[in-house]
Amino acid sequence: MPALLAVDLLVRRGGTVILDGAALELDAGLYALTGPNGAGKSTLLRALAGVLPLARGRVEIDGHDLWRDPVAARRRLGYLPESPELFPYLTARELLRTANAVRGVPATAGEDQFSRWVRPAALDLRIGTLSAGQRRKLALVAATCHDPRVLLLDEPDDALDAAAITDLRALLVTWRDEGRTVLLSTHRTQALELPFDGRLELEGRRVHHA
Repeated sequence: MPALLAVDLLVRRGGTVILDGAALELDAGLYALTGPNGAGKSTLLRALAGVLPLARGRVEIDGHDLWRDPVAARRRLGYLPESPELFPYLTARELLRTANAVRGVPATAGEDQFSRWVRPAALDLRIGTLSAGQRRKLALVAATCHDPRVLLLDEPDDALDAAAITDLRALLVTWRDEGRTVLLSTHRTQALELPFDGRLELEGRRVHHA
């Protein structure tokens, strides 16, 4: 079975149709999601992650229906939104441990990775005091530290420094080589110089294999 399956998605925002008939079927690999600004890339990722309700269609994560079997599906899913909403009064460590408790993984998962990108003392700083780049790194770690089978990443390199982008590139390749499915939306696909297994283009509310 495909790791990520979407069938005939219809998504509305208010009375406006954003996606209509969007479908995809992805096995393990690293995939780029492309399309002009306003095409609905972030909307598609939000729908695939279960953040947006579907007016029609279904999404399966590693064989588990996202709406009928949400616990199993979400434990296999990592999602990084374009603008993550983090809790400013929690510390970075508290956020990670809360997320890990929900997912049933070790409490300290992700702390080593965050400490590689940001000085270790930042784990105990309140999120509201972190820089934009540090918050982006924290959001990326929180989205991926439970070793999900499927990763949906919306502009993961946004606000990252050069060293962190190099590290992110290595992580993406590692995840691909481990047999995970990574769907990545970014304006800088060429700059990242990644070995994509395929490209999906969102155009006219539908997904096309480029």
